[in-house]
Amino acid sequence: MAAVSHLKNKKEAKLREGVEKVMARCGSGGGPISVKILVDLLSGHNLEIDSKEMAKIDRIADDDGNIERHEFMEFAKKSNVIKQWIKAQEYMDAEKSKNIDKAELAFKAIDRDNSGYIDAGELGKLGGKMNKEKREALMTKLDKDGDGKITLEEFRTLFK
Repeated sequence: MAAVSHLKNKKEAKLREGVEKVMARCGSGGGPISVKILVDLLSGHNLEIDSKEMAKIDRIADDDGNIERHEFMEFAKKSNVIKQWIKAQEYMDAEKSKNIDKAELAFKAIDRDNSGYIDAGELGKLGGKMNKEKREALMTKLDKDGDGKITLEEFRTLFK
């Protein structure tokens, strides 16, 4: 029984975290949730609010088109469209994480002296089909601060 309770609590915590993300995007600080921004957010992810859920939103929204945070939290716990948005966000976060891992692996492979940056010499050792002009153009593009070194954060822009 304790294991089932733990799983239920973990699932609820994950849902609450996802709902908090929705509220952060649709509210002003700790204030109410804007229905317009909520609808735009969901539409931007190709998610439609069905008529039943929209009716619930209309009932809990005030005359200015806002929903108090505690009312939104209760609505969101039962909302299929909010759960879909949360799943989509989890997927996108996982994909970003994969890209970050790839960026770091590639960076470490090029940073042969483990200095924490890639310099022109290390970039030049890539060779292959990249001639000197292309390497210099890549260095200019990635070296945002112009110090002649590409940091991991600068390098990550290739993976976004």
